[in-house]
Amino acid sequence: MDQLIGAVVNEYKFVKLLGIGSMANVYQVQDVNTQVYYAIKVYTCISSDIRSHNETIILEKLSHPNIIGIKKNQQFKFKGESGENLILDCLILEYLDKGDLFEFIAKTGCFGESLCRYYFKQLTLTIDFIHSKGLVHRNLKLESILLDRKFNLKLCNFACAQYSNKYKDGKLKTKVGTKNYQAPEVFYGAIYDGVKVDIFSLGVILFIMYKGQPPFLKANQQDALYNLIIQENYKQFWEIHSQKIEFSFDFKELFLGMINPNPDKRFNMNEIKNSKWFGGISKTIQDAFEEMVNREKFILNV
Repeated sequence: MDQLIGAVVNEYKFVKLLGIGSMANVYQVQDVNTQVYYAIKVYTCISSDIRSHNETIILEKLSHPNIIGIKKNQQFKFKGESGENLILDCLILEYLDKGDLFEFIAKTGCFGESLCRYYFKQLTLTIDFIHSKGLVHRNLKLESILLDRKFNLKLCNFACAQYSNKYKDGKLKTKVGTKNYQAPEVFYGAIYDGVKVDIFSLGVILFIMYKGQPPFLKANQQDALYNLIIQENYKQFWEIHSQKIEFSFDFKELFLGMINPNPDKRFNMNEIKNSKWFGGISKTIQDAFEEMVNREKFILNV
């Protein structure tokens, strides 16, 4: 798809490649008429027309300040390098030039407790909103969280999103998501509650924001760190992770509740929002903005 760079398709000039995913590539484009920049998600997977249509419908139902805005979905006809005609299923989205949270943390380091809590609250309330609409995301990860110009979170990547009541029993079956963030019931191919799967992934995100590295690589018995959680050997788990950073009792309680191997015992949204750590002191909007600006300056100076 690099042949798209520099090409003008319909009214959009493809400027640069922003990211490559398992189902789609994302490009920065410019509307040649208005000069406005957008992000275009070009689907590369099987049944891409169905996926782009479904993601469009879902995003149109989720108008929220912390969810990426959608312009439209569209099919682009494009002539390849060898002269063949290509049809691209695309989703045209708002362009967010601050990048994703994974890259930001990788370059500037983990968040202190008050900044971590500020963003965790913002993300939790956004996911709670999605659940209130009868939908689940199913692919929550740092790469699915973008930053706008004021450094507010913008959740994206709804290709795996689904209605939580798609089946009569309220359970979902499709094995989707990213392994590092995947709940054990999804990893093992069992039927699952999509809300509880999102909460598990949210717990992994919380840990990475706070420490700057994942709590484990995969939520199964073969992963030594997650196996400590399965065996309830929490003392050793925290000893391993506390070599460079301290975790408060309230943080440990919240995190362990969110990534419990048993989804029936896993925290729900109300338990998360009523937890002591969640209710602690957060940075103000202004203080959070100023810290993120300073972190960005560090990136630019490197």
